[in-house]
Amino acid sequence: MIKNTILLAGFEKFDKLSSNLSGDIVRYFDNKFQEYCIEKIILPVSWKRSVESYLEFFNSTKIGPSLVIIMGIHSQKRICLENFSLNCAFGKDIDGLYKIGLINIKKPLKLNTILNVKEIYKALKYSLRLSISYFPGFYICNYIYYWALDISKNKYPVIFIHIPRKGKLEDYLSYIKKIIEEILNVC
Repeated sequence: MIKNTILLAGFEKFDKLSSNLSGDIVRYFDNKFQEYCIEKIILPVSWKRSVESYLEFFNSTKIGPSLVIIMGIHSQKRICLENFSLNCAFGKDIDGLYKIGLINIKKPLKLNTILNVKEIYKALKYSLRLSISYFPGFYICNYIYYWALDISKNKYPVIFIHIPRKGKLEDYLSYIKKIIEEILNVC
């Protein structure tokens, strides 16, 4: 991975869903965006395997990305920019593993993105159904976001974007491109 790289991550389908829009966006996203190469990873909805996949991806590279965008789905009708991640995990994954408690007892209760989420929101609030989230949940989306923020050590920006569970792939590809463009403008 080179410095002009954006890592785009989403999730596999799970539960009773026939697909996962976050993973579909990653699959169909262009391999280049402006002058950036797009590296893609689709994560399993698994406590252990999602982090292993993410770490394996990062360990296979020498230089960090310019930006990491992780996406997951939620039941709301708006795209939510997650302002931070909480050091808490709760729920049962697709492997049948149940977690409840802190992600890492030695780490802070909250990790913030270094991106100015309010500025991104202000620039896009009239063109997208967008909101800022102050509760990332406790499931695997929050879990992988916490790990990604911790791994970054604030050397590059990381953000988690929750997208509605249902929607047209073409529309959400366009929306995510607008969000990435604005993030690159404010970085």
